[in-house]
Amino acid sequence: MAERTKIAVLGAGTMGAGMAVQYALYGYEVMLYSRTQATLERAAKTVEKSCGLFADEGIFSKEITEKAKELITYTDSVEAAVENAWYVVETVSERADIKKELYQKLDALLPEDIIISSNTSYMNVFELLPECRQPYSLIAHWYAPAQILPLVELVKGPETLQSVIDKMTEFHLSCGKTPICMERYIPGFIVNRLQSAMTREVLFLMENGYCNAEAIDLAVKTSLMPRGLAVGLVERMDFSGIDTVANGLRNKSYAPPPAPGEDNLVLKHAEAGELGVKSGKGFYDYSHKPYEEVLNQRDAQLLRSVKLAKEFMEHPLYKEDK
Repeated sequence: MAERTKIAVLGAGTMGAGMAVQYALYGYEVMLYSRTQATLERAAKTVEKSCGLFADEGIFSKEITEKAKELITYTDSVEAAVENAWYVVETVSERADIKKELYQKLDALLPEDIIISSNTSYMNVFELLPECRQPYSLIAHWYAPAQILPLVELVKGPETLQSVIDKMTEFHLSCGKTPICMERYIPGFIVNRLQSAMTREVLFLMENGYCNAEAIDLAVKTSLMPRGLAVGLVERMDFSGIDTVANGLRNKSYAPPPAPGEDNLVLKHAEAGELGVKSGKGFYDYSHKPYEEVLNQRDAQLLRSVKLAKEFMEHPLYKEDK
């Protein structure tokens, strides 16, 4: 992809560590940056376990996963991370002040034609980037776990060069990802907007006593999710029948619930310190096994789902098999 192979990943949390693994597995030298040594140490454990899982599942050979670990360098220096990098990935906290400060620092350190991407989930980072950086900047939003789920949403800014989007599309394809391009920014992009709409409905159903968490998850896991592997959301309407979908819209058979109130279930769990897997409890209780084991089991199951989804995508129902 480039004469230089060094990539700087700024932010070594869950997403940054996963990105580093993915890039390194495809032969890129990665500088993984965090302000704190504790975060870097946790990232190193993530890298170790992820590479081990890929080898155990036969996704990559032991030789490749061992080499990948060697290609990742951990640093608490932004300057060291970005030196001679051809591509810089920002995945720091979702706070405008933190991102803007980092962008200003990068502006002083990098040549103007270095590509900078942000892994932001919702923020309009194009309002924070220096003007001279706009043509070579974009959002490249990955999904957790970054080293397993293939999707990368590439979002163009008002001044992003098409050549940059083309290069990032080709690059992410070469790294085993599935990049899709959004022509302009909208908060949440595609999947997070869909998830936000579903979260609103999930809270409405639970808070009003229609069903509990397990019923919702069982319903989705036995219908929406497996069907989605084959026909997605839009193609699903073709199979349901466009006339059926149209009649539902005409009849107004669905009315969206009101926005969640200030005392919704998510906020109650958060205020109680029940943050999900990372705290051992959220809507479900995970305290029966260590955090790392829960993640490893999830990742192993996701890998199998991704394999099946890839098989289906290689033979779409609306195209003739070659």
